[in-house]
Amino acid sequence: MRLRKHANDLIRIAAMENNKELAQVSVVSYALHKLLTKEHIVKHEKWKGNRQSLINAITAALRALEANDVKKFDSSIESFSKHLKRIDSFFSRFVQGLMEKARVKYASDAYFYGLSLSSAAALTNADKKRLQEFIGATKLHEKEKPTKGIAERLAEFKAVLGE
Repeated sequence: MRLRKHANDLIRIAAMENNKELAQVSVVSYALHKLLTKEHIVKHEKWKGNRQSLINAITAALRALEANDVKKFDSSIESFSKHLKRIDSFFSRFVQGLMEKARVKYASDAYFYGLSLSSAAALTNADKKRLQEFIGATKLHEKEKPTKGIAERLAEFKAVLGE
């Protein structure tokens, strides 16, 4: 559950700073959380080898971030996505993949935090059409109100820009 909480916190910051790398970390964290909560996967005999391939991709992404190598980071995230897609298609009981679901879910959150639909989709590499469908099917805007008003968000944004 800590992984999911961190993912939720990261997407909020990523949306506020329009930080694509941070958004990708949040998407990966959420996807991992979802994967690790599926008992039929983590208890399967083939999980150990698959787990290691995910760890290797995450380790490469972390090293790329430490080296400030955005291309290598993107490549590592893509590698993670491919491994996860393979694992997901082997073990999953659902049509929509974990990474796709994570991208759309967190793009929706970024949209809720004030990004345009296009910007939110670009931030997480979500499919715009699926994002629109997801947002249209949720009641998030009816149940939750942003904790900060537009003036406070604008002040934070100006602070990030150093104005």
